[in-house]
Amino acid sequence: MALTADEISGLVAVTQEGLIKQGAFVDAQTDITQHVAVSELMPRHKKVFEGGVDWRFDVMLDHNHSARAVGLYERDGASIADNLAKGVVGPRFLDANYVFDTKEPDLQRGGKAIVDYVKTKYIGMIISFYDYLERVLWSKPQSAADKKTPYGIPFWVTKSTSVTPGFNGGNPVGFPDGRAGLSSETYPRLKNYTGVYTNISKEDLLRTMRKCVRKTNFKSPVNHATPTVGPNANGIYTNDNVIGKFEEILEAQNMNLGDDLDSKGGKALFKGRPVTYVPLLDDDSDDPIYMLDWSTLCFGILAGWQKRVSAPKPVAGMHNVRQVFLDASLNTICTDFRKQTVLIKAS
Repeated sequence: MALTADEISGLVAVTQEGLIKQGAFVDAQTDITQHVAVSELMPRHKKVFEGGVDWRFDVMLDHNHSARAVGLYERDGASIADNLAKGVVGPRFLDANYVFDTKEPDLQRGGKAIVDYVKTKYIGMIISFYDYLERVLWSKPQSAADKKTPYGIPFWVTKSTSVTPGFNGGNPVGFPDGRAGLSSETYPRLKNYTGVYTNISKEDLLRTMRKCVRKTNFKSPVNHATPTVGPNANGIYTNDNVIGKFEEILEAQNMNLGDDLDSKGGKALFKGRPVTYVPLLDDDSDDPIYMLDWSTLCFGILAGWQKRVSAPKPVAGMHNVRQVFLDASLNTICTDFRKQTVLIKAS
């Protein structure tokens, strides 16, 4: 007996629920070998925001400069300063979908055939979503006129060609008002750390990396609440050119390698922090090294909207065709640019 369109839609909805509970899928539908955003970063470094359109945080830009030496019977001074600014980041909205026709032979065979059919369609939609997220994470919108694309790491952590390491990472290109509405031109302290290296060696790049860690390790002398968005965790992200050299440096300093010609493959650490290979950074001719502090950087997720999958819905004008949607409301958010670093190769 042939199944009705409503019966098939019900079976598809039930099957999807089972697939969602099983978790993510990764297969050969994409050229990206590792989806770092989905497999490593989003599960570990996400913050769920309850309601609201925008996510806000406060930044104290300066102290009040009231401290001074005084003499006996000297008149009191008064220092009035408004040094508080607000950062604002809004969620961005993503969707993906798949379509099926209830007359398709696989859907009329029922049982396992429907499960297998739905799994194929569902995986195609999920991989499209994950592929898009990965590409977004390692790029940025072209300009402030783009109100739809989420912000990626290069939006929050901007490069500089200045040969002197320092806080040179200002407003992203195309965003004159800065990041989260906080312009680095208006507030010059709000810049990320940058550096330029020539050689991937202990004397050049690694020395600069050690300096970066020291310079971005801000500690307030006063205990106060800070707008952290995750646990104190750090990570280093780069491409094949860089991580390959790191592994060779490790092998050169280890006198007991055994018989493994690639004894350090995938195990590079710097100050105990893992160095993660990001395939999409292979396309970046700057050979960047992103040194990220995840206590002030995260994926912001609107509660209930990380990956919401709909039941099959009729398609207008095609009464036997159904469409399933995946919706997400998310963005990246950084509350302290000064704790983030990017290094690039000298041109």
